[in-house]
Amino acid sequence: MYFDLTSLGIHFDTIIIWGLLMACLYNLLLKFAVEDRSISPLVVSFIMLLSYGLSYEFVDLNAGMYVYLIWVKYDFLTITALLVSHKLLKLPYTATLKYILAGLTVNTLIFLGIHIDIVLLENKEYWWFWSFYSIGITVVDFFMVVTLIFGKDWLHIGKLFTKKNNKKQINSLKNC
Repeated sequence: MYFDLTSLGIHFDTIIIWGLLMACLYNLLLKFAVEDRSISPLVVSFIMLLSYGLSYEFVDLNAGMYVYLIWVKYDFLTITALLVSHKLLKLPYTATLKYILAGLTVNTLIFLGIHIDIVLLENKEYWWFWSFYSIGITVVDFFMVVTLIFGKDWLHIGKLFTKKNNKKQINSLKNC
């Protein structure tokens, strides 16, 4: 049986935008349903939806090999908008924000890498980085949608940095 995933690849951006819309609506619902909930996940999901929605509508896919540089600029503007909005609204830097910033940074680096490879180095032959680009961008975008829906440290990366502090606190409690 032959599977042609080309159509899925072409329309994956639509699936991601739909996921971002659902995440935004879900965070809006939680903001009104859960008392004392931070507005940070709602702001992050709204900015992500706006960014991806605008880039989907306004990026000229006929820009040729310079489309990757356009996406670098969009991701950089999105990172800036997220940081500025949290600074202006005095919102806490939640796990959701940190995951999204990490995902956008990875996307930016991959876009920059493929731009350097194709435009500056003028590489025309297929090699492993092109597959890494295709899979990497897709996986990172999917993880960002999942992060906006779950809204917490679902990979438990934060625990890697807090274990040391928790052990120190427990040891200090033993002496009480």
